[in-house]
Amino acid sequence: MSSADPGVVMARTCSNVEETSLCLLKNPGFLFRNTDRPMQLLAPGLSAARRDYLRDNVRPLLSARGQEGFAC
Repeated sequence: MSSADPGVVMARTCSNVEETSLCLLKNPGFLFRNTDRPMQLLAPGLSAARRDYLRDNVRPLLSARGQEGFAC
C-alpha cells in the first residue's frame, strides 16, 4: 500500500490465492511523526584473518567434494 496507509501490508496465505491487506498497527489511527529514514549501516564483512582461514582451510575441502577418496 502507499504511505497514505501506514502499517498496511499486502500478503498471501498461499501462492495461488489473491493478496489481502493486513494492518500491522494495534491502533490504525496511529500517525508516524518521524518519517526520516534511519542511517544506513554497512556490513563490515569478514576480518582478514577469517578470510585467510576460509581460503586456506575450507575452500580446498569444498573443491575436493565429489573427488575419489573424499570423505563425506
